[in-house]
Amino acid sequence: MTVYNGKVAVWYVHGRTVAEDTIDQIISVLKEFAPAVEAVWVKIGEADEWMGNIGRGDPKPDLAIRGVADIDRWVAKLAAADLEFHAWYIPKGINPIAEADLAIQACSRPGVRSLILDVEPFTGYWVGGRANVRPFMTRLRAGLPADFHIGMSVDPRPWHYNSIFPQEWRPYINSIHPQTYWADFNQTPDAALQMVYNTWGNYGLPIIPVLQGYQGSGNRLTRADMDRARVVATVTYKAPGLSWFRFGTLNRTWYPAVNVKMTGEVPIGIGDRPTDGRYGAEIIVKPNEIGYAEGTYDGSPNPLQSFQNEEGWTSRYIATNNAYSRVWVRWAPRLPASGWYEIAAYVPSQHGSTRNARYKINGILGQQADFEVRVSQIAVDSLWVSLGVYQFDASNPNAGVVFLNDLTGERGREIAFDAIRWRQVLGWNRPPRYLADGFDSPVGLPQERQARGGSTWPETWLSTNPYKSRYALLGKPTIHTGDDLILQRGSTLGQPVHAVASGVVTHAGRLAGSWGDVIVIQHDPLISNGQVVYSRYGHVGELLVRAGDRVVRGQRIAVISDAYGLFRSAPHLHFDISPTRILENSPGDWPGLDMTRIERDYADPRLFIYGNRPAKP
Repeated sequence: MTVYNGKVAVWYVHGRTVAEDTIDQIISVLKEFAPAVEAVWVKIGEADEWMGNIGRGDPKPDLAIRGVADIDRWVAKLAAADLEFHAWYIPKGINPIAEADLAIQACSRPGVRSLILDVEPFTGYWVGGRANVRPFMTRLRAGLPADFHIGMSVDPRPWHYNSIFPQEWRPYINSIHPQTYWADFNQTPDAALQMVYNTWGNYGLPIIPVLQGYQGSGNRLTRADMDRARVVATVTYKAPGLSWFRFGTLNRTWYPAVNVKMTGEVPIGIGDRPTDGRYGAEIIVKPNEIGYAEGTYDGSPNPLQSFQNEEGWTSRYIATNNAYSRVWVRWAPRLPASGWYEIAAYVPSQHGSTRNARYKINGILGQQADFEVRVSQIAVDSLWVSLGVYQFDASNPNAGVVFLNDLTGERGREIAFDAIRWRQVLGWNRPPRYLADGFDSPVGLPQERQARGGSTWPETWLSTNPYKSRYALLGKPTIHTGDDLILQRGSTLGQPVHAVASGVVTHAGRLAGSWGDVIVIQHDPLISNGQVVYSRYGHVGELLVRAGDRVVRGQRIAVISDAYGLFRSAPHLHFDISPTRILENSPGDWPGLDMTRIERDYADPRLFIYGNRPAKP
């Protein structure tokens, strides 16, 4: 157990490396963009110098650390905002006693939770050789309480391992913080983390990865890779805590990757928390209506074909093109006011077989070029697919305009050009890219799943094993985490299973034990309050999705199966909802008789869905 367990932290270096002038401003940024952060690791100095006195010094008085009074100021302000202060420091081994004494002064202040030593084999870092490690650490340990936590941050590349004399440091430190800078290493997050654990996994101390939060050389850092690094670190390698390097380089694009607690909760920033999240005005532009236009790029006769979709209005389609664009379609709304709008495309049940419809959104505030969103039309039938939430200036004639053409890079498929919908998002200061408009039942016909009434489950379906009921599973007593759903008349086996809300699939595949195939979905934040939950669908088959796929409410994702024959006589859908990250980390989680865990990690799915039905404008 370390002082970092269950926590997300960011590193802070110096006043010259940030745009903020005060500690309060730094706190404000964290609370607004990354409230998941619970600790700030503040650099206190190098060798025998306080950080605020190095080089040209720190020009920002409130941020400068020139002694213990400044540490006290930082600790007090962070504590008032429920943030922890952890010191980090670069020892050089030039004057081991003086260097240890500086660190002792800093770490003896009330509220300093730990010390991280940055030990690297490069210019400007440890130059004291093997001989000075023990004098430095002996002095340091003697000046601090025996239970004071000292970590060591290292370059994890294996050729640097021996050059820092790891066995000399080992008796004195409590944790390792490998600098997992995959983009700088020209690696994938998976490869970088594998290297970290291959190199330091046998050192015998807890590993708290330091994840890359700066662009570095080559401009290779992406939000997707940051998300991947976090998931691999916490799920694959079970890291007990995480930190991100560093405050000042993290930006609005990257903060969402940081803003995930170790429990999986995605807290909403102070400035982003909805006061009364809801939809406002709704605009729908259908083919052949005002705001709709189509044509060919070369002026030739228009080859688009018409058909009547299942909703009763006219839709258009054409064969996909793998090399060039022949036709274009444009949907232009007349937005009633500036602000945030969710844009969605309707995908009909016919003529939408492309996997690569490239919708282009124009006029996004603060963005010069159009923004492309790719949709696999073949994955959905008769559903609205969100293209995201964007901010628009209504005075801009291109605000919210959507384009689509027939270039998909495919042959032998069709692309549908149907309606586009704009829904005004109210009550949010800065909504996330995707929002869940509500939840439906995972089973039943469309009209049954969407029906509003006194029951969550369709009348033709029955829960045979409700939430928190006690029963025997394969002969062992246990408590149920959700509901087991069966069709009351007819065969349950083979009945379609649908995503209860929009989100991203985090698991799709077979699990051990009685699970059979299981799908887990991390749902988008609810428009009403920003809550993020996970849904699990157990004992399913004929999976239509895989991990990483984005799904929409009502999308067919599988059918009910029998767990490879285990439930041949009683096929059913096991369905549960978790408000924590437990299902992302452990898709087969089963608390057994632990009621405390069940109440913490699972919600009554019937009541949750009943209380969060799809929002209407």
